[in-house]
Amino acid sequence: MGAPARNLEVTPDVRAGIRLLARLARVAEQACQSTGISLPQYRLLVSISGRPQRASVLATRVGVSRPTLTSLVDGLEQGGLLRRAPVPSDRRGIQLIPTEAGQLAVGRAEDALSQRLLELFDRNMTKIASDIISELDAVLERQGDVLAEE
Repeated sequence: MGAPARNLEVTPDVRAGIRLLARLARVAEQACQSTGISLPQYRLLVSISGRPQRASVLATRVGVSRPTLTSLVDGLEQGGLLRRAPVPSDRRGIQLIPTEAGQLAVGRAEDALSQRLLELFDRNMTKIASDIISELDAVLERQGDVLAEE
C-alpha cells in the first residue's frame, strides 16, 4: 500500500495542513459540480485511458468502492460521457472509453478547478504554490497514488 507510517510529531501545522486539504477537497468538489460532474466522476474520466483496467484497480485509482464505481460508470454512460467497449483479447473484459462529450466535461472541470485554485493565490503565492504542487505530485506518483493520464 505504500511506505509504512513514520513516527512523526503531529504539530499544529500538520493539523492545519490536514484541515486545509479537507477544505480544498470541498472547493474542488464545488468547482467540479459547477460544470455538471462530480469530483469522483472527474477522477474516473481522467483515470480511463481506453485501455482495459480491472474494476478493483480503477476503483482504487478513483478512490471509491467497486459498487460505487459501477454506479459512477452507469451514470456517466447514461449521460453520454463514456462508453463501454469489449476488450479484443479478453471476451469477458470491458474497457471504458471517454466520449467526446466526456473529454469536453474533463476540460470544463479542469478549467473550473484551475480558475478556482488561481483565485486562492495572489501573484506572489503562485510560484510557491506551483512548486508545492509539483513536489506533492512527484511524491504521490512515486507512491503509486496517481490519476492515470497515460
